[in-house]
Amino acid sequence: MTHRKAILCLAAVLMTGGCGGSKASGPQVAAIPGTSAAGAAKPSPSDPTADRQLPLGATQEQIDRAYAAYYGCWTAHGVPSTKRGNYDGGPSLTYKLNPKKYQPAVDACADREPLNPPELDPQQNPAYYDQLRNEQQCVQAKGLPLQAVPGQQGLFVRPDTDANFRKVRSDAAVQIQRDCEIQAFTKK
Repeated sequence: MTHRKAILCLAAVLMTGGCGGSKASGPQVAAIPGTSAAGAAKPSPSDPTADRQLPLGATQEQIDRAYAAYYGCWTAHGVPSTKRGNYDGGPSLTYKLNPKKYQPAVDACADREPLNPPELDPQQNPAYYDQLRNEQQCVQAKGLPLQAVPGQQGLFVRPDTDANFRKVRSDAAVQIQRDCEIQAFTKK
C-alpha cells in the first residue's frame, strides 16, 4: 500500500467504510496534505490521468471529489450502495460483501481510480524513504505518535492505542501531518 493510498484509504474509510489491500502489520494512519506544493509534477490536460492525478498537498476536498467520481463510476456500472443500520457504506461496502459479483464493474472503472502523487510512490521517487523519515521526525517533534515501519510505506500509529488513534485524528494533528508531509516531500 503506497503512502498516498493509505491517505486515500483513510479518507475512504470515513466516506465509505474502508479500503482493502493493505499488507500492513497493523493500523496505518497517514497524512492528508492540505496545500499545493510548488514544483509538483502535473499531468497535461490531454493526459487521461489528469482528472484523477492527485497533487502533493491535495486538499481533503480534492481527495473526496476524486473518490466520488471513482465510486460514481462503480454505481454507474451497477454496484449499489449498502447500508448497515444507520451507516451508509456506499458501493465500497457492497463490493467488499460480494467482490466476485461486482469485480467487472470495478475493473471497468480502473481508469478512474485516483492516482497517488509521484512524490509518494517509492517506484517513482528514489528519495521516498529518506523523505518519509524526515516526515516522521517532523510529526514526532510535534508530539504525534507516528513512525515508519521497515518494509512498509507510510507512517503508522505506534503504540497503536485508542488514545493515540484519537490523537492523530484531531484537526490539529491532521494539519501537522499535512505540513510535515509537504515539508518532507517537496523538492528543495
